[in-house]
Amino acid sequence: MPYVNVKVAGPLTREQKEKIAKDVAKSLEEHAGKPADHTYTVFDEVPRENWAKGNDLLG
Repeated sequence: MPYVNVKVAGPLTREQKEKIAKDVAKSLEEHAGKPADHTYTVFDEVPRENWAKGNDLLG
């Protein structure tokens, strides 16, 4: 049972999440032999003000 955690700065639409989850499950099925319907994908949408790159906050 694969578990994939996707962390992103800012929000995603439902449609974007559906497409990403489908691609993640398909990739694990093709490359690791894991059934797509056994893959769990979790999205963590972190406010941009809580992310920094180097010395700069993203939001």
